Amino acid sequence: MYRLLIVDDLPIITDGLAELFQKEQHLQLEVYKAYSGFEALDLLKKHRIDIVLSDILMPGMDGIELLREIRDNWPASKVILLTSHSDFNYVQKALSLGGLEYILKTENDDIIIQAVEKAIIALNKEHDARRLIEKAEAHMKLAIPTLQKDYLWSMLQGKKVEPVLLAEHFANIQLPFRADDPVFLLICRVDDWNEITKAPDKALIIYAVQNIVEELLSESTQLISLVYESSKIIWIVQPQSSETGEWAKTSHFINGMLEMIQSKCLGLLKLSVSFVLGSKEAAWPELADKFHALKFLFVRGLGSRKGTLLTDVNRSEVEVGTHKAAGLGPRKGNYQLQSKVPLLLNSLENGSEEEFYRLFEEISPIFMDDSVSKLQKTELYHALSYVFLTFVNKYDLENELGEQIEWSKLVLFDDQVSWKEWNVYFLHLASLIIGRNMEEQEKSTHDVIRKVHDFIESHISADISLIHLADHVNLNPSYLSRLYKQITGNGLSDYLTEYRDRKAKEMLKKSNLKVHEIAAQLGYNSSHAFIRFFKKQNRVTPQEYREQWGLLGI
Repeated sequence: MYRLLIVDDLPIITDGLAELFQKEQHLQLEVYKAYSGFEALDLLKKHRIDIVLSDILMPGMDGIELLREIRDNWPASKVILLTSHSDFNYVQKALSLGGLEYILKTENDDIIIQAVEKAIIALNKEHDARRLIEKAEAHMKLAIPTLQKDYLWSMLQGKKVEPVLLAEHFANIQLPFRADDPVFLLICRVDDWNEITKAPDKALIIYAVQNIVEELLSESTQLISLVYESSKIIWIVQPQSSETGEWAKTSHFINGMLEMIQSKCLGLLKLSVSFVLGSKEAAWPELADKFHALKFLFVRGLGSRKGTLLTDVNRSEVEVGTHKAAGLGPRKGNYQLQSKVPLLLNSLENGSEEEFYRLFEEISPIFMDDSVSKLQKTELYHALSYVFLTFVNKYDLENELGEQIEWSKLVLFDDQVSWKEWNVYFLHLASLIIGRNMEEQEKSTHDVIRKVHDFIESHISADISLIHLADHVNLNPSYLSRLYKQITGNGLSDYLTEYRDRKAKEMLKKSNLKVHEIAAQLGYNSSHAFIRFFKKQNRVTPQEYREQWGLLGI
């Protein structure tokens, strides 16, 4: 129910209009009356008023002044100005201030009621739009934590983001980090589950560990956590401010709190946990490298023990040397195959040519790097073989690519082939697959255009709508419209117009059909509509066009 306020200094008019609208029960209005502009303002301050029907010429405060106050303080209210004064200056002022309607008192009751009905329709539309916006905002608010974690996880997995875009992305998903400042990484591992086997119980334990860490660290830092491999948690941490000395202070603070966190987990949850902390902050582009290096610390040496507290400078030189000699630790040219191989496969499946080649360029130097061991190079061979075999088998491309590829190389490693040749082989295979994808995409889009044209030409006498066309080619109507424009450079309606015009000319020149018969065959309900269409396109009527061709003797 909406509230209507009627304002006029003549009680007979105010009361008469109030009685009129109280009888119009279908409008469902709660009616208020005011006999001056000042009294109207008092009511507006006490009640939510949706529609104001006001006289313009009133003593003390006229309708224009009242309208100005309403626009400044209650902009959602709809204002209808009612007066016996027809001076254009008043009309102009009312419209410039956003008056919804201007009605003379000489108008009959139906016109006044229609003006209020128009205001109700406008309010309904605004309320519907507002509800949609509020609903979208509520959904967005619920989705924000997931969007934040997905975005951060993609960066931890090696996704590259241009520095100039980081701040914009952070703002869009409300990430509480400064894009220009680096961050610390902290990884936690749950060492055992105390015979807890049910997945919901494990999720609750992980959640409890997250709460303990965040309760103790959030006072001095901004942080977000992500769970991976079911028993590990990583926190991305940034100091509250970027003042000089904050990074060293934050590093010492986190390091000093880890023992207390372990103690709380053991005391409250009966759970042993281990931590690895990056001793130095990492810039956003270095996040994946830092994450990979820290994960490795849990694999060997002290990191494999329960209840350990490590940083990436904790290990002794002897331990580091041993790991390097065994080919176990982070080495020069650490290319993160584990994280990048899934991204390679995803980029192939998504048709992201640029992304695929960027990732390939990041890892393929393994083949050419003399400091990389043979085992690592062999690992790259098998990783790339997995990517291409998975893709080829999933999309049944073996026969399509045929003899263009030496398939045996993809399944049998030959150590007589040089590493440079392997690099060339995989690049060639990638180019064939990507080329084939592009050809198929181009063929598919042109098939859609052909089907659309065929449908139009065979159904030209019917009512052809975008929805009918979209159903015919199994696409969303909006997407079909955009796709057609992208491929042809013209809109679908332009083609329909051009085809109808072309067919009309052919019929006028080559047949004895009457104009109304041609109109029916081209999908027009009346010959008048066809004549208007034809004249707009050609500046002559169909009959004039036919006569011109007859005179030419063609």
